[in-house]
Amino acid sequence: MKPMFYRIEEIAALLHVSKQTLYNHINHNKKSADRYPIPPYIRINGRLLFSVSEFEAWVKAQPRN
Repeated sequence: MKPMFYRIEEIAALLHVSKQTLYNHINHNKKSADRYPIPPYIRINGRLLFSVSEFEAWVKAQPRN
C-alpha cells in the first residue's frame, strides 16, 4: 500500500537536499515564493507532511534546465 504522506526527511532525500535546507526554503518561501519553490505541505501537530500525489504533481510541474 502506497503511503498518503511523506515526512520532511523523505522529501529532503527525494530532492537531494538536507532537512535544514528544506526548512530554510520553507521559511524563505513565505517572503519569496518564486525564488524558493517548495512542494505543498500541511502542518499537523507541528509536523510537516507532504501529500504523495501533490508532491509528484509538483515535481512534474517544475521547470527543467
